[in-house]
Amino acid sequence: MAFSGVSGTVGATGPLTLLHGGAWAIPDAALPDHREGLVEAMATAQSAFSDAVPAIDAVTRIVAALEGHGAFDAGCGAMLNRAGEVELDAGLMEGRTGRYGGVMAVQQLAHPIRVACDLLHHGNGQAALLAGEGAEAFAERHGHPLVANETLICERERQRYAENLAEAAVDSSESFLPDNAPSDTVGAVVRDANGRLAAGTSTGGTPFKWPGRVGDSPLPGAGYYATKDAAACATGWGEAIAGHSLCVRAVDAVAAGNAPQAVAERLLTSMHERYTHPRGEGARAGLLVLPATGPGAWAFTTPRMARGVATTTRTAMAIRRETLFHLQHPS
Repeated sequence: MAFSGVSGTVGATGPLTLLHGGAWAIPDAALPDHREGLVEAMATAQSAFSDAVPAIDAVTRIVAALEGHGAFDAGCGAMLNRAGEVELDAGLMEGRTGRYGGVMAVQQLAHPIRVACDLLHHGNGQAALLAGEGAEAFAERHGHPLVANETLICERERQRYAENLAEAAVDSSESFLPDNAPSDTVGAVVRDANGRLAAGTSTGGTPFKWPGRVGDSPLPGAGYYATKDAAACATGWGEAIAGHSLCVRAVDAVAAGNAPQAVAERLLTSMHERYTHPRGEGARAGLLVLPATGPGAWAFTTPRMARGVATTTRTAMAIRRETLFHLQHPS
């Protein structure tokens, strides 16, 4: 049994950023905002390269730019849960040290990725993952202002929530079916001038999700992972990505000598076979993989994926509906 996917490689040597703004059936009407958001994030990546900041700080800046734009399901563009609230998750990891930080189910943080970064640096072995009010208390102690949840709600998502509320039954997992509602996660992988790697993600989760629901985005090894050898970040059906340990498996496979593009294709194929939606459709996702040397790779099995690349001298992006190859399930 085969299903369609898209993949490619990009970059070669030196500082490199791969970033994404979600993998789903992005409608034509949303493309201008998505492109604008990618352009801002790529400019942020190049600024980080110019400032020669470590990869972990570059990832934080880039993901924060995506959180702040409003086009994506993260930060001030996040979808609302069943209670009509924004509830955010974010996480990131530093490759050489293995340190990570993640926050989940937070409602008063405009940039949860920045709080996750402070948790990485200042958790001091006591905590690397914090949830809800505990994460917000940590944020406040480290100088991050708490904001009213209402200020994170955009009109686009207010209208989507009203439509969901009017329906007799809404299954938030259906957002991960082809040609269905948004399932954005934003994320980036970075290799800096010293060859250091980092990965990070941020999301508002699924539309009309259960309050307190947590997907893959704040979980190391699931939505993001990095070592000295490679870094990866994912977007798509969080429950499947987490269960498949998608990013840690990708990084370990690259560290073992496998080509990033082949790794991404193989893992998206095996996840599609192992995890099936109640309606019978296999799990779909997008994946970015970046090695310590050589080109990075991207792959997705959704209709579209908003993705970009930045080096010190150039940027490029794509949001295309296309089929370049067919993935074959393992026998």
